[in-house]
Amino acid sequence: MIDRDELERQLAKILGRLQKAQLTRLLEYLGDPPRIENVPTEFWEEVGKELLEALAPFLAKIYLTEAEALLRANPAIGVDWALVNEAASTWARQYTYDLVRGITDHSRGALQRAVGDFFSEALTRGELESRLSGLFGPIRAEMIAVTEVTRAAAEGQQGLVTEVAAVGIEMIGSWSTRNDELVCPICGPLHGRDADGYDAGRTPYWVHPMSGERYGKPPAHPRCRCSDQWRLPATPSGATPFRGNEGAP
Repeated sequence: MIDRDELERQLAKILGRLQKAQLTRLLEYLGDPPRIENVPTEFWEEVGKELLEALAPFLAKIYLTEAEALLRANPAIGVDWALVNEAASTWARQYTYDLVRGITDHSRGALQRAVGDFFSEALTRGELESRLSGLFGPIRAEMIAVTEVTRAAAEGQQGLVTEVAAVGIEMIGSWSTRNDELVCPICGPLHGRDADGYDAGRTPYWVHPMSGERYGKPPAHPRCRCSDQWRLPATPSGATPFRGNEGAP
């Protein structure tokens, strides 16, 4: 089995390779001195297409793996697996489209600011490239990878929970952190807590015990590494609940 950390590394590597090539093309378009108007619309369309093609199947695979793991952990549950497959494909396609649009919109805005700073602050070409490497470099790739692996895993579990809720089985969700030194002040107090309530489709939410803020399923913030735990209502007290699967076939 491939653990969550490995999935994050794989996706970060894919995104890092893409973004490195995209930065090379962007710098060529900008010219010296850099001009925003030199960057054609087609460049951003290409960036979006490349990200979409990389992300959508990767996230769909995680979704299905998590749903399958939850099903295996609860063999009494019966679902139409074709519906789960369809839900995985639909979610990955729709969500990734919005994700990619957000990524490219942020990059375009940051590029405009960086080029503006080049002239207003009399930056060198090297300083400009250094700033742009933050947009297309490994740190941003890693952040996206960690956040979106967490999201796809939670969505896969949620997809199955929603299917079984439709036939009257209401599973109980609780929050689970990695319980290590990287746990943040947001997620730490949520660890082990059952959901405070559920929206349509048995979608859980938690009210933070300290801030009072409402959080949906993970991720609660960029680089969030948390997961859901789901159990059937009949699970005896003290029994081991299903933990978010940290692997994919």
